[in-house]
Amino acid sequence: MVLDFPANTVAQRAWARGLIDRAGVPHRLHFLDVPDAVCKGRLRDRNARGEHPFNTSDEQFDLISSHFAAPQDSEGFDVVRHP
Repeated sequence: MVLDFPANTVAQRAWARGLIDRAGVPHRLHFLDVPDAVCKGRLRDRNARGEHPFNTSDEQFDLISSHFAAPQDSEGFDVVRHP
């Protein structure tokens, strides 16, 4: 199953987990497990290229990521961590 959706919170992932369970399909949840400084650097690089319609500031990143909860084993996903 391939979905392009936000999976930042336990509730969002529970919704996706329900879809996976009902469909009875294999899945993988790719988790970019990198420090905020790396993420901000990548965003700054993307912003500088001008190829994306939305430029994310450090403040916006901090606000958005404040809602993030890392996936836990108890959620039942096949998690692939990318350092």
